[in-house]
Amino acid sequence: MTKIIIINSQVSAEGQSEDLKALAKLMNNEPVNLNKYFDYAQRRIKEINEDPEMREKIMLYETRMLEREQAAGKIAYAEGRKDGVEQGKVDSAKVILENQMDNGSTLEQATEFVRNLKLISDEELNKLIALYK
Repeated sequence: MTKIIIINSQVSAEGQSEDLKALAKLMNNEPVNLNKYFDYAQRRIKEINEDPEMREKIMLYETRMLEREQAAGKIAYAEGRKDGVEQGKVDSAKVILENQMDNGSTLEQATEFVRNLKLISDEELNKLIALYK
């Protein structure tokens, strides 16, 4: 069984555990000094962000995810579901936005990245961003 957990690191973590507060800071690319696990995570994030080869792999992964979502949209369109193409684009934008944030970008930076792809309209992007605020 798979569980999906969504953590909005952009809102106050007041009243949450120290681990969750630290995770929110880590997700927002803020320094965390809680325990060895967060120290390790911060080191790995820094290593990945500073490694051009790893950054290239991340971009390739995001591109492949986008292509997969677009293919799903084309199949939906071929099956007569006209909204499939647009939904595929929105789904792709969401994956890219999340990947950007997972890789240390702030919500604002990730939003600008997705906006520059011109994959979806600003209106659709604003709806998507609202999920993370």
